[in-house]
Amino acid sequence: MIMNILFVSPSFNPLDGIGWGSTQRTNLLFEACTQLGHVDVISFVDGVISNREDCTVLYSNSKPKAGQREGRVMKFLRMLTPLNPYAMFPKNKACAEIVRGFIAQKHYDLIVCRYIPEAMMCGLYDYANRLVIDVDDNPVDVERTAARASRTWRNRMYHSYRAAIIEKVVNKIQKSCRFTFYANPEQAIYTNSAYLPNIPFYEYKLPLVEYAMTSPRLLFVGNMSYGPNAHGVDKFVDNIFPMIRKHIHDAELHLVGGCNQQAFLDKWNKVEGVKYMGFVDDLQQEYQDARVVVVPIYGGAGTNIKVLEAMQMKRPCVTTIYGVRGFKEYFRDGNEIMIAEDDASFAEKVVKLLKTEHLNHEIVSQAYKAVIGNFSHKAFNEVVESKLKSIC
Repeated sequence: MIMNILFVSPSFNPLDGIGWGSTQRTNLLFEACTQLGHVDVISFVDGVISNREDCTVLYSNSKPKAGQREGRVMKFLRMLTPLNPYAMFPKNKACAEIVRGFIAQKHYDLIVCRYIPEAMMCGLYDYANRLVIDVDDNPVDVERTAARASRTWRNRMYHSYRAAIIEKVVNKIQKSCRFTFYANPEQAIYTNSAYLPNIPFYEYKLPLVEYAMTSPRLLFVGNMSYGPNAHGVDKFVDNIFPMIRKHIHDAELHLVGGCNQQAFLDKWNKVEGVKYMGFVDDLQQEYQDARVVVVPIYGGAGTNIKVLEAMQMKRPCVTTIYGVRGFKEYFRDGNEIMIAEDDASFAEKVVKLLKTEHLNHEIVSQAYKAVIGNFSHKAFNEVVESKLKSIC
């Protein structure tokens, strides 16, 4: 069966996979959909262009403004109607009307969108019987992370209450939708859901740079404009990196990725051995020059593709219990990865990998086999194709 699929992408160019985890997964999902039939695209991003026979871009323009910004009273009042998905995830009326206009012109077997808030923003709950959502970052986890990170009791109570309400809303959306994908297998518990793994975007084979050819350099790769990444790096710089430098005086840390929080940048750049690189022209070279990749993540939603990318790039990775969430059945502490329980454990495991060549190589070898065997483009496409075919 050749399908007609509408792919709605409010925040990313689905035809362009260059960038970080969110843009890459959007592109991967789009490409998987093109294997099933013709895909029409609506994107609220400028410059989405297609010269392909299997894809037509119906709309590409900046996202219309949602209107006047809501005050606290209105946000509170919306939480009093928890069974209305549009109350917790407001509809952008202009976006919804654009989408509605195109849907009225053509029959679509499926309507695909990433993220629950973005699907609701575009009014896609009105087409729930055809709607496929790649949930990825579960909004419940986002609110719980915000509650844990809150510095005042009022904010903690606010985000905790929102998490409880949103959990009910997500369950309602889940039951109404045609199908959902989750990046965390522990959340794909519904009959109309499936685990769709995050995968490293780079599939080319890299030569293993010998341990002796690297310096004691650590690498973090990620979007540090995203709160959990920025706060994780900050905790690492404050608490863990000094312990590492006590044992290895010339250890250094390179931070690669965007960051719009100048206060963090000013602070990190004052720490000896820490260098913020921003965006780099050759990410592969950064991986090859590093001896260990660190992923100090203590909150957030979804799974950490940066863990998989480190393994694909043949670099040992040290992360937290939270950072390996969703990968537990594939990666074991001390075999394919190093998992730290606290700051002291994190520093100890990094030092071991910086100092011990055979351990460094063993972790790399085991991790590379595991990630190639379980997290490939082929595996991703097979999940999307089999599940979407089964519901049409």
